[in-house]
Amino acid sequence: MILNIKPAARYQIEDICALSDAHGREFFEESMRSGLLTAVVTCDRAVKGVCVCRSSPIPDGCEITALFIEQERRGKGIGRKLLSYALREMRAQRFTRAFIWLDENNSEAAGFLTHFGFTFDGKERKAPSPDGSAMISEMRFRIDI
Repeated sequence: MILNIKPAARYQIEDICALSDAHGREFFEESMRSGLLTAVVTCDRAVKGVCVCRSSPIPDGCEITALFIEQERRGKGIGRKLLSYALREMRAQRFTRAFIWLDENNSEAAGFLTHFGFTFDGKERKAPSPDGSAMISEMRFRIDI
């Protein structure tokens, strides 16, 4: 098994989209064009995860707007490696903190982020659900990088 993490390439867009039911092709194409970083983790050349970072309105902050790992690969350290890579890249661009908004019902992701070192910073908001049919409650987590 050969694991590789690097910026996403256009030819990987279909595989990236297949990882997420929350974001469509337009989101990932726009992220690759204008975001700070769209990184993928591949295993034997197949895309197994994606992380998208964008500028934040918070000074010196970046926002992780997507972090997805293939269901079968979760719990194997791939998400930790991908997130570590993304945060190193953000630190190299002189960002000092990162934020991520998370559905308050996503306890699996909350556990992962907390174990990684993120903390809930007390901010909450309402946002459209992935399919746009309802509003969901989100919590913001942050980490100094």
